[in-house]
Amino acid sequence: MTTPKNYVPAESEDKWYKLWIESGIFNSTPDERTPYTVVIPPPNVTGVLHMGHTLNNTIQDILIRHARMQGFNACWVPGTDHASIATEAKVVNLLKEQGLNKFDIGREKFLEHALSGRKNMAASL
Repeated sequence: MTTPKNYVPAESEDKWYKLWIESGIFNSTPDERTPYTVVIPPPNVTGVLHMGHTLNNTIQDILIRHARMQGFNACWVPGTDHASIATEAKVVNLLKEQGLNKFDIGREKFLEHALSGRKNMAASL
């Protein structure tokens, strides 16, 4: 077996994610064991993963596996957007430069601005 030069997520991630879902790895049913949970933060506002994300997720993986081996009722689950506050502040400032207010444009338009800004930031990297 040879290791490809570039990592192609589609070649392995679908297989593993399906296995994880089928095995219930993201599920945790309360029982008599002491609970142990790690909530995975998603990528930052640009949506671009970097070595810090890899390190963070590797450490979380080690902690969850160790807790399971110690008998904890361990659950490793995706979390909520840890960058949303920073994202909102950036979008609010951009709107202000355009003479707009997030309350005046409403939630849907605000989300459109936030998502278009994210795409523009990711494209510039």
